[in-house]
Amino acid sequence: MRARAAVSLILLGTLSSFGVGLLGPISPIFVVDRFSASLMDLGTLYTVLCLTVAIFKVPAGRLVDSYGKIRIFFIGVLLSAIASLSYIFASDISHLYIIEFTFGLSAALQRPSLLSLMADAGGEGKRGLLFGLFESSYDIAEALAALMAAFIVSRLGFESLFIICSGCQATSGILMLKSGRRLGL
Repeated sequence: MRARAAVSLILLGTLSSFGVGLLGPISPIFVVDRFSASLMDLGTLYTVLCLTVAIFKVPAGRLVDSYGKIRIFFIGVLLSAIASLSYIFASDISHLYIIEFTFGLSAALQRPSLLSLMADAGGEGKRGLLFGLFESSYDIAEALAALMAAFIVSRLGFESLFIICSGCQATSGILMLKSGRRLGL
């Protein structure tokens, strides 16, 4: 496709990844602090997340083909933004299972959408490089977000982190809608 579209996709994927990375290392600490969860609880919550992602990626891929990459990505990040804010209102560990399921569903919707968009943007002979850039930027954002998450929680608390995370995810969805139309994605 076009270099401009590829750069936009990398930046939007990075912003989305940043939102996820803010939660990664901090959510188990939140769960233990707020709910006095056990290691089994943490393992089970993570299993719910991973299995939900795995089970729903194939149907999500079909949705991408049927309803469009940008629309499905937007729904995925919207679910992720809602799930991030839901941590603030969770009052029982059972609520966390619903949140993790929602996060899993959101990840399942986002990943096939992003990968399909990246494949389109890569064109012949440049897909490998583009995927490499995309994946590296995704991982770097997640790594930097982990460090920032520790700083945010230590200074502002968990609730602020969840709001910032939700904001990153919602912003990436809104920007995808706007740039997708402008770039013809």
